[in-house]
Amino acid sequence: MRLLTWLRHKRFSYEPLITIETSRARLLHNLKEFSSYAPGGYIAPILKANAYGHGLFNVAKILEQDANNAGKIPFFGVDSYFEVVLLRAKGIKTPLLVIGYTRPETMKKSRLKNIFFAVTDMDMLKSLKTSDRKIKIHLKIDTGMHRQGIRPEEIRTAVEIIKNNSKIILEGVYTHFSNADNRDESFTKAQINLWNKCVEEIKINFPNIKYIHAASTDGSRFSKDISANVMRLGIGLYGITENETLNSTLSLLPVLKMKTILTGVKKLNKGETTGYGNTFKADKNMITGIVPIGYSEGLDRRLSNNGAVQVGQKKTICPIIGRVSMNMITIDISSVENPFVGMEVIVVSDNTSDPNSIQSIAKNCETNTHEMAVKIPAHLKRVIV
Repeated sequence: MRLLTWLRHKRFSYEPLITIETSRARLLHNLKEFSSYAPGGYIAPILKANAYGHGLFNVAKILEQDANNAGKIPFFGVDSYFEVVLLRAKGIKTPLLVIGYTRPETMKKSRLKNIFFAVTDMDMLKSLKTSDRKIKIHLKIDTGMHRQGIRPEEIRTAVEIIKNNSKIILEGVYTHFSNADNRDESFTKAQINLWNKCVEEIKINFPNIKYIHAASTDGSRFSKDISANVMRLGIGLYGITENETLNSTLSLLPVLKMKTILTGVKKLNKGETTGYGNTFKADKNMITGIVPIGYSEGLDRRLSNNGAVQVGQKKTICPIIGRVSMNMITIDISSVENPFVGMEVIVVSDNTSDPNSIQSIAKNCETNTHEMAVKIPAHLKRVIV
């Protein structure tokens, strides 16, 4: 049997071409940076969308093993019950808040421990009255996003429903900011004022409520003005923010790096084209490299003739030429010394100022960093470094 096991491992030994590195030290560094904003230092990391593309389990593992010992992480936030099942199956024990929509029947049937569900409207709350088992909830209040959450004038009715149903356990209450990254702070401050009034009403009826949270990454700088005992932290945890105030006050470090290799080296003569649509035509003789990554691997198609990667130990900047294909790109490696198949290529850099950082890529594509990060597929190999 040992021989069969050995042969099976040898037969299927395989090293993927693409690797996503998640930096343990940088993740914990960013957590510490934000702790100065958090009420009492308590932070609830948000791990939705595969931890913003960084790897759901790896990020949860780092935070649970290395950060939660201090007791400053009361729970993780995820988007779906599916993510709850994945994390529990992997042995993650930290309490989990599902902030996305969950079917009431799923809440009623769940047997997993230390799970909280977001309740985002009155119909959802009313549907829980028939539950046979206790359901722990965080009630969302709409203070201006006008997307999810009960309206402030519905709080009294919600309080009555919860108080009259022993199976509904109010563990937390929260809201979300819609414009916290705007230099004009007036709308956010109006939300905060409304939120603080809502919290007063909730605390009168539930003086022992455990969790009150409102701040996101962009809203974290308003923490001293917000009635809360926990700060929700999203993309800033991963060292990515476009907020000028946060960038100037916190020393945030990008956590993710995407690496691969050159899989081809060839000549491109003056006047020849490369890629679909012949969108790039060489104005001189050059050396090109093939990189096994495309829009299927999360490299945005808007980087066609517009982006760049880094090649070799010297991290030579090499522009993407031609269109980004489904699973590969062509790059100009004329300035790389002695290029060869197998040479390392950094597709996404963990240095903010590099042209292939998530921030730079988002700027090139005229979108936000969130979109660029979460588009990195979950199936790609991820390692903690």
